[in-house]
Amino acid sequence: MGTVRFIVAAVMASMLGCGEDDTPAPSAPRVTESAHPPASFVRPIRPEEPGSVTARRLNRAEYNNTVRDVLGTSLRPADVFPEDDFGGGFNNMADVLSLSPLHVEMYERAADDLLTDLLGSTYLPSTTLRYEAEDGDPLFATVGSVDWTGTAWALWSNGELRGEITVPYDGRYLYSVALFAEQGGPDLARSTLSVEGLVEEVVDVVGTRDTPEVFTLEIELTAGSHSFAVSFDNDYWEEDEADRNLYVDWLAVEGPIEARTPPKTDASMLLLCDPEEKGTEACAEFIARAFGERAWRRPLREEEVEQLLAIFGLGYAHDEAFVDGVRLMAKAMLLSPHFVFRVEPPPKGEAARDLTSWELASRLSYFLWSSTPDETLLSLARDERLLEPEIRAEQVRRMLADEKADALADNLMGQWLYTRAVDELAVDAKVFPDVDDALREAMGEEMRRVALDVIREDRSMLDLLTREETWVNGRLAEHYGLSVRDDAWQAVSTAGTSRVGWLGTAGLLASLSHPTRTSPVLRGKWVLTNLMCEAPAPPPPNVEALAPEDTEGSLSLREQMEQHRADPVCASCHAAIDPIGFALEHFDASGAYRDMDVNGHLIDATGAFPDGSTFDGLAEMAGLLAASPKVPACMSQKVFTYALGRAPTVYDVAWLEEVGAGFEVGGYRFEALVLAIVESPAFLTRGRDEGVTR
Repeated sequence: MGTVRFIVAAVMASMLGCGEDDTPAPSAPRVTESAHPPASFVRPIRPEEPGSVTARRLNRAEYNNTVRDVLGTSLRPADVFPEDDFGGGFNNMADVLSLSPLHVEMYERAADDLLTDLLGSTYLPSTTLRYEAEDGDPLFATVGSVDWTGTAWALWSNGELRGEITVPYDGRYLYSVALFAEQGGPDLARSTLSVEGLVEEVVDVVGTRDTPEVFTLEIELTAGSHSFAVSFDNDYWEEDEADRNLYVDWLAVEGPIEARTPPKTDASMLLLCDPEEKGTEACAEFIARAFGERAWRRPLREEEVEQLLAIFGLGYAHDEAFVDGVRLMAKAMLLSPHFVFRVEPPPKGEAARDLTSWELASRLSYFLWSSTPDETLLSLARDERLLEPEIRAEQVRRMLADEKADALADNLMGQWLYTRAVDELAVDAKVFPDVDDALREAMGEEMRRVALDVIREDRSMLDLLTREETWVNGRLAEHYGLSVRDDAWQAVSTAGTSRVGWLGTAGLLASLSHPTRTSPVLRGKWVLTNLMCEAPAPPPPNVEALAPEDTEGSLSLREQMEQHRADPVCASCHAAIDPIGFALEHFDASGAYRDMDVNGHLIDATGAFPDGSTFDGLAEMAGLLAASPKVPACMSQKVFTYALGRAPTVYDVAWLEEVGAGFEVGGYRFEALVLAIVESPAFLTRGRDEGVTR
């Protein structure tokens, strides 16, 4: 039945996948993270066209969040999916979220795991693991006087036959042993059957060599390896009298003997009605429509409901178990492109079309929550009230106040501002012995809390650059040289120190360093790319990297970099990058403050921007960045890219200017930027497909 279910679910998923208005699943090349593509590589879109978005596969974070909110599960099946590709700095770009055969296989496995967690397992194949003495199986270990006679294991005195047996599934099993005995003395031979030394049954053995006696113990086991044993407990021997001995003819484990194991998660978000009260067919149809709307983020067409009910019938027909019909129907929904992809059908003929209220609900929820619309958004979509600007603004404010908006810190800020980078931090333990797992974890938590401040606090995003406060616990405060009263996380002032704003967080500074030394190149490039949207060109081929930091004391890192820039091939890029990175040289590769480098040279933190403006140290550079019009424009572009799941084109310039104007009028607050993007035609409309990537 399991094979039938897999085939039917896969076939029906493909049938349900693409209706006449649907965009087929994309096939996109793998790319590496880069800046936005130059305009010359992007097809121009006419001003009246908002640009289309390829049918976008849910990335790993979105898949996990979606099954959490649709099913109420705590499982995170996408954690083992293939890594998502990056484009434009983010891993939610539609054009690079390819679909591989491995994805298809893992979606099927994830659906099974999710539904087993929700509904319990069903129709697990029963297997029998039988071990005959005639085979002389070497699996078993012995304790005491145990011999193999060729036809049985003989226990000549008190002892034990023990083995490790692996069972494939959770469930109830039958542990059986065939025993016979040579009797002697006043009592029958006695044996103990045991599993893991916990479950035991003591038996008296009357079986003979010709007719062994079979004893069975019913036990609950989890999938995996378990210890099974049979012992001889009452050896008896008297000279010239009968000798009492125990023999084991065979041992077997069979199961699982029950077709089902109980669910581990409340299934009320899937089992939406009682078939005994509502009727089997009516309840199945209700689930198909209600759960389908939540899973596919839109109402189902009548033919889709009919197809799902046909699938329900296949599962129900096996033994008239309602839950099995629902299981198969839900599996088909979870395998459908309408679940795995965010599908927005292209306009028919015209250059562009307005998004439906259902599509707007999805764009909003995946932008702000990296997850599916909740019931409030779905209700507003049903009534088409989400098409009203005032309602959209209300929803943006509500959604930003919801804890699910933490996804912005993990995904938008995680990729744009590098809050995720600490997870991959590689610091040489010999050079920086104080950097341990506790400090790495604290660095990441500081960045996440500061990012959440940007999302939740009603103040300018530009304060992110110049703020003189941060979050620390005891471990991070020690690294920063700050005094705190206890180890709890707390907001502290950094006024009077050299640590200012986002660029002063140890996690960012360490992530933009090499394992043994700082990197003005990585740091300067990050500022240009992520804060000013002026990514430098990649280095030419065959250019030698800078040698490891001179440890003999003859040259400072700045002097080494100046020698490196003496090469005209290197100078064109490094002249723009290095002077920015030098402003951060007061912070070593662990993010700790210093006045001198490893060779005793005083730090020179003077630098300049490509426009010629100069600064000395982080605080002055951060002040210039906060005053530069390039920074809010870049912030607008980064969030715009993340929200739409595509890189801006040359014809997005006018809309980006409008977004930037709204951002400025709103005091450069994050909420103002979100509202400006949500009201942009690029967000509210859908362009036509012409077989190009953009």
